[in-house]
Amino acid sequence: MLQHAATSGIGARRAGSPAAGVAAAAALAVVGLVTAESFVAIAIVLLEGVVAWAALGGAGLAGGWFVRWLGLKDEPWSFRVVVGAGLGIGALAAAVFALGCAGLLSKSVGWGLAAACAAAGIGRLVLDIRQERGSRGEPAHTGTVCWLWVLAAPFLAIALMAASLPPGVLWGEEGSGYDVLEYHLAVPKEWHDAGQITFQPNNVYSHFPMNAEMISLLMMTLRGDAIEAAFMAQMANVAQAGLFVAAAWLAGRRFSGSAGVISGLLAAGAPWLAYLSGIAYVEPGMLAMGMCAVAALLRMDGDAKRDGGLCIAAGLLAGLACGYKYTAVALIALPLIAMLLTPRASMARRLSHVVAYTLAALAAFSPWLIRNAINTHNPVFPLGWSVFGAKTGLWDAELETRWQRAHASPDAERAGTPTVLRALRRTVAEERMGYLVFGLAAIGAVMTRDRWTAGLVVVLIVQAGVWLGATHLFARFAVVLLLPLLVLAGRAATRAAAPPWTAVLCLFLVAGTSLNLYRLGDLYYHHTRLGPMAEPIGAYGQTQWFVEGQWPWTAHFGAINRLEAESRTMLVGEARTYYLRRPCTYAVAFNHHPLALAVRESADAAEVMDRLQSNGITHVLAHWEEIRRLRSTYGLDPEIDPALFDRLADAGLKPTAEFRIQEGAVPYATLFEVPKK
Repeated sequence: MLQHAATSGIGARRAGSPAAGVAAAAALAVVGLVTAESFVAIAIVLLEGVVAWAALGGAGLAGGWFVRWLGLKDEPWSFRVVVGAGLGIGALAAAVFALGCAGLLSKSVGWGLAAACAAAGIGRLVLDIRQERGSRGEPAHTGTVCWLWVLAAPFLAIALMAASLPPGVLWGEEGSGYDVLEYHLAVPKEWHDAGQITFQPNNVYSHFPMNAEMISLLMMTLRGDAIEAAFMAQMANVAQAGLFVAAAWLAGRRFSGSAGVISGLLAAGAPWLAYLSGIAYVEPGMLAMGMCAVAALLRMDGDAKRDGGLCIAAGLLAGLACGYKYTAVALIALPLIAMLLTPRASMARRLSHVVAYTLAALAAFSPWLIRNAINTHNPVFPLGWSVFGAKTGLWDAELETRWQRAHASPDAERAGTPTVLRALRRTVAEERMGYLVFGLAAIGAVMTRDRWTAGLVVVLIVQAGVWLGATHLFARFAVVLLLPLLVLAGRAATRAAAPPWTAVLCLFLVAGTSLNLYRLGDLYYHHTRLGPMAEPIGAYGQTQWFVEGQWPWTAHFGAINRLEAESRTMLVGEARTYYLRRPCTYAVAFNHHPLALAVRESADAAEVMDRLQSNGITHVLAHWEEIRRLRSTYGLDPEIDPALFDRLADAGLKPTAEFRIQEGAVPYATLFEVPKK
């Protein structure tokens, strides 16, 4: 049976452990770096961040009760805290979803939920401390390797600085946060403003699983303002990224203390993590739940009762990962089944573990499946349309074609570059993944050829196969490869325990982490500096730049927000609604636009105008740049074109403002007024 080397517990640290010194040094470095960049940023961290972390921290500690109820109360304290945090945060997201669907998620209820979680978490912590005082824990790892954690400080600092910027500044490759402004934050904002989670036929993304968005919705509820809550939501994302690092440390620690440090440090130093956690994307939470599941599975050792609790915990966590993103079903939950077959046990017992894991995963994922089955008649809408179909009027062959076109590699790319070469460029050669993790993972796999290594390698192969065969090879979708890679990389330390090899390993870690930091720092620098003198843009905390239309390409936001409170604007082409404070009607590219549907019903411009007036539309915004982009890429309802607006203008639609990126340029958008009846 594998020994649980270097398992930590309260009161288990021997004298001389550098943990406190390492934590203090790292904290000082983070505060110093953020403060040096911006006093506003450090203020946001201390004010908004602390609230977000307290809310998630309380839920995370309360998750210790779930660990106990699963019969895992005798596991090391580090395991109970980290895995419990995953279960607790997942339960918090489920509670927000339930309250939101019932229309009960008010500010007072939100604070009450956070307080209840904190009370339950503190109670669990007190009981754990009492339990640990009477037990004899193993000493934590000490020595030079532990000080490597200080290398993670600059990555955390950059993540915190990114989280202090308003959504829309970062990142260029992500369309300057287009998805965040279109649905990651925009959809929970609509639910917050409506006071209830409702069915949204105009935004296909609202039917995605939304555990991350539930955390953002809670932050909006606590803050009382959906737009100003952007920083709390992004700070909550940083917290979930921290849970991913802790889970990677826990998974590696299954083999040795040094392996834990290496796995955790490589997780913290992966540029992808800071890149994704500073904006309101779902990957940090998905990775955190997935890595917690890996850590649970690695503790299975043949004890029937204990393994049963571990596989159920892992199943719940894998299901929660699926609740963050559909792709986790095929890239996390499914591949991890290979690890259930790894422990020495009879085939019957292994199959029983697979069944228990699968049922637990389905239970954790089921709220989103049930919601979609009710709202769309397809549990995984908009996926699986050829199998499940969809509610009449919600999806059709035209929209399915757009969806498939959007999620396939461009024809030019497929024709010009072999698939294998494209895959290597976006994984092994992807600087945001971190080159070092692949090298150390290969060393770890070769030097520790045992059943756990075999299971992790199978997970990696399945993930790579699914990514190659079922996605459009988008580099960000390959970030799930970090789950097995980090543990395999940590295992490289188990055969490098001799002082000379330890020194060499530390040297490689410092060099590799420094290279990762250079790449991440370069990205961040070029996104937050302007002009030949590369001066800081000073956007920290400045959501009003977007609300008032001062940021480039956002003048139309300001114009709409200055309209009368009773106004209602129909957005055509534009779907980024997060910064709009006035009610609007819109549709994303993968839904039929209501204006197009009105034209299909009647091509007469006067009748279309009458339809707008009857629906309370007072203004129409035509975003010409977005209309052109969508028509040439994903596709757009053919009725939406400039000629339509010419006909509507003849029927009374009056242009009131044109928006240009610079003086003399062609308007990128026009705001029209709908005449009153």
